Amino acid sequence: MNDRSALPAWQPKFSDWVEAAKPFMAEGKAKEAFGIYPWFSGKGDPFARLSKPARETRFGLVTTGGYSIEGEQEPFSPFPSFDATPPRINTIPLDVDRTKLRIDHAGYDHRFAEEDINCNLPLDRLQEMQDAGEIGSIAPDTQVVMGLQPNVTPLIEALIPELVARFKSDSVEAALLVPS
Repeated sequence: MNDRSALPAWQPKFSDWVEAAKPFMAEGKAKEAFGIYPWFSGKGDPFARLSKPARETRFGLVTTGGYSIEGEQEPFSPFPSFDATPPRINTIPLDVDRTKLRIDHAGYDHRFAEEDINCNLPLDRLQEMQDAGEIGSIAPDTQVVMGLQPNVTPLIEALIPELVARFKSDSVEAALLVPS
């Protein structure tokens, strides 16, 4: 899969969309703005089968929930960026005090995550699966990004390679993406 090769054809569509979306966004009409968004379509299959059983595999977790640790990490900007700046990655350790987690993302209803954080940051569920022998292990740190990143160019060119490098350094064999 080489999604970079699809970027040159997509980028002008995105630039046109940014100009068309600005008036909607200025009026707080995100639904209308994203109703005309030029969805990116990469090449190939983004999924791969595990080469060994899940009970022998080390997993890493990525969420687009926009979490930060109160008092320890700078809050994410709650609104989308339209430029080519790569999104920041926050690292959340598995043993984080759950009461210190803050959702900075303004693009989804927090009600369910506030009721049960595991709906988009499934730290407890993954720990239970590890304890039950259903998965081999979990990387010690969860990678958190802000969702609602309309410009896919910095995602493909910077964010994804950085996530892959972090996972490789933690010996992660399979990544779980939990969108919000």
